[in-house]
Amino acid sequence: MSLASADAALSARSLPPLGLVALVAPYGDDGHHAQRYARLGWESVAVTLPHAALPAAYRVAADPLGGHAKVLVHRSVRRTVKKLRARGVHSVVAAGGLGVDLADRLTRVLELPGNEPATSALRTDRAVQAAALAAMGLAAPRGLRTSSLATALRWAEHAGFPAYVVTAADSATPFPGAVCTRAHEIRAAWRRQRSAAVHHSGSGDLVIQERISGQQFVVHTVTNPDTGEHTVTALWAELRTRDGIHGRSDLLEKNSVLGRALTSYLWRALTVLGVESGAARCRIAFTQQRGPVLMTARAYARTTPAEDMCERQAAGTDHVQAAVHARIAGRPVPSPAGQRRYVARVSLIAPHTGVLDRRLLRTLTTLPTVAGTVGLAAVGTPLVRTVDRATSPGEIILAASARQTIEEDYRVIRLIENSGLYEGTVS
Repeated sequence: MSLASADAALSARSLPPLGLVALVAPYGDDGHHAQRYARLGWESVAVTLPHAALPAAYRVAADPLGGHAKVLVHRSVRRTVKKLRARGVHSVVAAGGLGVDLADRLTRVLELPGNEPATSALRTDRAVQAAALAAMGLAAPRGLRTSSLATALRWAEHAGFPAYVVTAADSATPFPGAVCTRAHEIRAAWRRQRSAAVHHSGSGDLVIQERISGQQFVVHTVTNPDTGEHTVTALWAELRTRDGIHGRSDLLEKNSVLGRALTSYLWRALTVLGVESGAARCRIAFTQQRGPVLMTARAYARTTPAEDMCERQAAGTDHVQAAVHARIAGRPVPSPAGQRRYVARVSLIAPHTGVLDRRLLRTLTTLPTVAGTVGLAAVGTPLVRTVDRATSPGEIILAASARQTIEEDYRVIRLIENSGLYEGTVS
């Protein structure tokens, strides 16, 4: 089922009258939400923040809103509510991390379906999330929220965990956390993480938490605003190297034994976090000792281009589209019937500086299961050693009707990497 056919299928059913949605803080969304609502006949207006109130990451000369036709600049809740009422808005949606708190407040004043404003921090702050889960008896990382390095070092010395993660308190900050085992590593990471937190969220508050061992999973969910029922739209299993570099993610069957264990825990966690409406993206670690542990949650729909491509390959839809359908019709896009399609995305990992070899890259990209690439470096472009997702030479999307076929091509990709993929010549 393609995106267009999924939208057409929903449009053919009984739907609420066409309406207007306010998309709050859609920075970096590239018009994704607006396009999905437009497919169903809804209009949208972008509710933006004053330029001076934006974190540095969003103060760019180019239009950060992806060409939204209608824009309303938020000055105060009273003024924004007055303007939205005059336009006849039917729904308010946080289209980015900066918009969660404001969207919650606007929906409450406008008396529209949404989440409780008093619990916004539960959906935006890693430390608040962990504390709330622990208070309700659910597994969560033990840690501390602080802007003081000295306080963090004292806590780490007292806690005595084998390893720690230092990261932004804001769960929407895209900068990856730093894994540290000793005090000097915490000191070195603190400045980088604080700078990234300020750049992306405007706040320098960090959390230092115990590092949770075990495989990590990313779960996309949408919640029916009328019933509060949660639905998984995608379940990703990640594989990482010993250095913590992303190597591969696979879309898992949601009704598998593992999938049911993760979602059983997650449904309770989402309730604790006050998710009564809309989309969420949750990262969960699974350990033998503690079972599922929620690492972080963010309360809006946003996926990477690689995730989008994979989800369309597997189900003909993506997380944003599922959230839009749930908002309008009370349910996400139905999964297509028929043969299951296995999908994975593989991060290329350059072990050293180098250049992609043209011949080997062509061999790699023409493997039978390769369905596409995302962010692939051009042949002849100098590469740096891969230390995280941002420094990867690109992602390869694999899709097939049999898991074994994907496994075979995955092994070939790693073999090609070790056979000189990064030993080309500069063009």
